[in-house]
Amino acid sequence: MLQWLVLSYHSLCCISLGRIAKHALSAVLHARQTPPDLDSKPRASRGPAEHSSPKLERLQSELRELREQFEQMKTQHNKEIKLLMNELDEEKRIRLTLQMELQHMKKHMSK
Repeated sequence: MLQWLVLSYHSLCCISLGRIAKHALSAVLHARQTPPDLDSKPRASRGPAEHSSPKLERLQSELRELREQFEQMKTQHNKEIKLLMNELDEEKRIRLTLQMELQHMKKHMSK
């Protein structure tokens, strides 16, 4: 059951992270595409107003939000993995204790 939870959680994280990566990649690719007429002759005197178009600002803002979401998800994922690892360690200790008790009982039964 625990193994299923870990695998399910991992699959969910991969899907979510995949979506975030897809949106981020799309934003970066679309931001870098420029119309052919602008590529042919670069202007020497570009003012700061041209560099900060509303579309570029929106994409940068979206990229920042996606990065923040990614970091939050990564932090949450790490916390949950630690919790699951602690639970797994506890289960191992319980199993070892039971095995030792069983060996002790078998030893006394054989006498």
